[in-house]
Amino acid sequence: IALNYLKTWFFLDVVTLVPFDILGLTMGHESIASWKSIRVLRVLRLLKLFRLLKTSRIMHRFEIPYSIPYQHIALFRFLIILLLMVHWQSCVWGMTLQLVDGDQPQWLDDIEPTDLLFGQDRTSALTTYIASFYFCSYTMTSVGYGDLGPKNIVERMVCIFMVMSSGLCWAYVLGEVCAIVADFNAESQIFRKKMHHLNRMMADQELPFDMRSRLRSFFLSNRFLMQHLTQQELLQQLSPQLQSEVCTALHLTWIGKVHFFAQFMRLVDALEKRGVNSAPYRACIADISRELEFAAFAQQESFDNVQVLYILSKGLVALNSRVQRDGAVWGEDFVLSDTSLIRPVA
Repeated sequence: IALNYLKTWFFLDVVTLVPFDILGLTMGHESIASWKSIRVLRVLRLLKLFRLLKTSRIMHRFEIPYSIPYQHIALFRFLIILLLMVHWQSCVWGMTLQLVDGDQPQWLDDIEPTDLLFGQDRTSALTTYIASFYFCSYTMTSVGYGDLGPKNIVERMVCIFMVMSSGLCWAYVLGEVCAIVADFNAESQIFRKKMHHLNRMMADQELPFDMRSRLRSFFLSNRFLMQHLTQQELLQQLSPQLQSEVCTALHLTWIGKVHFFAQFMRLVDALEKRGVNSAPYRACIADISRELEFAAFAQQESFDNVQVLYILSKGLVALNSRVQRDGAVWGEDFVLSDTSLIRPVA
């Protein structure tokens, strides 16, 4: 621990803990002004606050029980960083008024006559802070009104440091915010790119107009397919036990549409009420849930049922000329090994 501290924050703590005020008083009145400028080094200790930006256990405690939109958190975090940087720079910029003698021109001289008309002068800490915050905020965001600026060599040196640090901080925040905003519509961007490739493919292959319309209709009607694929990728990253539990929770409603599955689940519930161990039966339901596959069909598309169980989750279907809607089930006889016993459904 000691070696790690010597390599990281030790030097910064030593510099910021030097009692410059006491040293200036003991060395005489003529050296107080020079020691005032050295006191600026104490501001460096604020850099240690950046350690608070790291992920902590407190954040994890909020993430587990609640659904937190990470994009909103990131935007709020960068807003806090921006305000902190402007606040720290405002304190440094306001401190420059104490680093030079009063007979030298200072940055506050440009607005002091106007403030005096309203009974405000530079002796007010609040007035000075607001003016300093105003200057640093438009410097940080690269607006640059130009009504305030450095008037002496000390202020110019401090302003150079502020402009350089503000440019780096603003570029970082702007880049991260743009990435977050782009991530908000990541799925929409992927879909638009897919539609662009589809239109180019149809144009290159010179497909008929009716077929182009059908293809566009299929992709536009199945935008939710992207969400389903994303969910499937998330499921693959879970442990086997969690996969089974999540699949059961997602597909239990659809499995209940099949009459013999529904009877089986009612039997499992009855066994649990009697205190019988139902873990093997629950595992069977989970295995059935994991075997369900997602498929999308175009309008007016025909397909025959050959030992396949279908559960309609969205849309309309004509089963042997009978129209069915959400929740329709057909092909329950897929469990029969003798295909001659299967009722044909088209």
